[in-house]
Amino acid sequence: MTASATATAARILRFGLFEVDLQSKELRKRGLRLKIQQKPFQFLEMLLERPGELVTRKEIADRLWPGVFVAYDRSLNTAVNALRRALGDSPRNPRFLETRQGLGYRFIAPIDRPGDLGPRPLSSDFVDSIAVLPFQGADAALDPIADQIAEEIIALLSTADQLHTVARSTAFRYREPNVDAAAVGRELNVRTVLTGRVGQRGDSLDVSVEMVEASTGWRLWGEQYDHPAASAASLGHHIARDVARKRNLQLHDKPRPIQAAGDREAYRDYLKGRYFYNKLTEDALRKSVAYYESALGSDPHYALAHSGLADAYCLFAFLDAMPSRDALARARQHALAALRTGDLLAEAHASLANIRKLHDWDWEGAEANFRKAIALNPDYAAAHHWFADHLAALGRNEEALKEIRLAQELDPLSLVISNEVAWNLYMARHYQAALEQAWRTLALEPRFAAAQHTLGLANEQLGNYDAAVVELGNAYVCSGNHPVTLASLAHAHAGAGDREKAGKLLHDLENGSRSRHVSPYWLAIVHTALGNHDAAFAHIEKAIEDLDVWVVWLKVEPRFDPLRADPRFTGLLRRIGL
Repeated sequence: MTASATATAARILRFGLFEVDLQSKELRKRGLRLKIQQKPFQFLEMLLERPGELVTRKEIADRLWPGVFVAYDRSLNTAVNALRRALGDSPRNPRFLETRQGLGYRFIAPIDRPGDLGPRPLSSDFVDSIAVLPFQGADAALDPIADQIAEEIIALLSTADQLHTVARSTAFRYREPNVDAAAVGRELNVRTVLTGRVGQRGDSLDVSVEMVEASTGWRLWGEQYDHPAASAASLGHHIARDVARKRNLQLHDKPRPIQAAGDREAYRDYLKGRYFYNKLTEDALRKSVAYYESALGSDPHYALAHSGLADAYCLFAFLDAMPSRDALARARQHALAALRTGDLLAEAHASLANIRKLHDWDWEGAEANFRKAIALNPDYAAAHHWFADHLAALGRNEEALKEIRLAQELDPLSLVISNEVAWNLYMARHYQAALEQAWRTLALEPRFAAAQHTLGLANEQLGNYDAAVVELGNAYVCSGNHPVTLASLAHAHAGAGDREKAGKLLHDLENGSRSRHVSPYWLAIVHTALGNHDAAFAHIEKAIEDLDVWVVWLKVEPRFDPLRADPRFTGLLRRIGL
């Protein structure tokens, strides 16, 4: 890059459809200059200097109104409202500017610079990349068919050895009509973007497809298809092969999730189940199970649905939605059923790997299944994600971080994977990096409780107890008062020296266990912080007896450090194969 180009990149910032020129003090949308006054622009500059971080009201006052000792609330509110109007942002559902009540503001959208907009280096195995966005239906009734076509294209393109295909869960976030395909491509760091529109004339589908180069916005290829509506999925195959021919790619006939035409309804239910599974809430998880069971109603031997149920019941255990022993028994049943009918499915092997780890504490067997899943489908982001957690629990931090980064590369907008990067960094004791990654996750979704929780834990280990209490309090509220967050909040108060508050929260946690399942692991966390080591060991013993899923983190969890010198702790690790 030339010196002039570097200087340009340094002064230009982009987010969404907007561009900020820090030298000319201009805010532009799609290249058109917007009218914005000096104070709102200065306020925006402050936020952009520290994206994802809290900018306090006092810092804003000192910068925008230096030396003014009178109330400035009205002026600040005016500047905030003016900036929100310019960005078309909402205080209730912010995309750019988040208000932290009584504290200040955060800029929560991803930011990039022109110099960073080229395709990022993926791995040496990938020489090309594409995002297939959800196809648009001419009316709402056609949306399921449009999704099915796009899903089939993604499934087939992902079999190409030298093509990185963005995961469905990431690509399908871009559902807005008239989406700027080039801008999406730059945000996802891919070279090309495929879009499509689906209409219907009688018994035929009228589908238009376009491939755009992300860096320039140029149209590289387009085609019109007239196809029978009854065989929409085969149209996805046809389009994918046309794309492959255009790009000189070789597609492979890897095992595909849909075994027969009669499974189409089951596959749609499976995808809906995966969608709700990824929300990480009890209510959404119950919807996920309902969709998986509906898929099995259509096809009792449908391997993907069995795999989905295995994963869902494992997550029930992690969310304390049901006792681990019961949840894992159901998960094992479905994982084995998935493998019986889908021995060549990556999902089936990944699901069984989780059971071997969480239920059997068979660490070598679990690793073998994870590696088999990845060999069957290297693009299956969840397998890399779960394998990363497996390695992190064993203390193999470098390998774990490599796997979780690969999972993020495959599914860059997944909130779950983004937070797992932070969680793995936390378990590796890279606390500052964990904190920064948790902020990046919250930039995608400010109320994501799992990321707020990890952010609080990282702050606590860094000695930032006030920030830890605030973030863990946020996690408690946004998680619907989940006991995991309550235990972590109690631990942070104890670390800050407020034993009385920690004791009260422990009492609340114990009382809560009368009306819902509370993992003994979390009671052990709080007792450790309060110095009640005998009680902590008793609760860990109970967690192991209950096959509690959280005990897999026992070897590396920093909050158990006060117990590690005790011979009893080594004995507990031996019991779970660590």
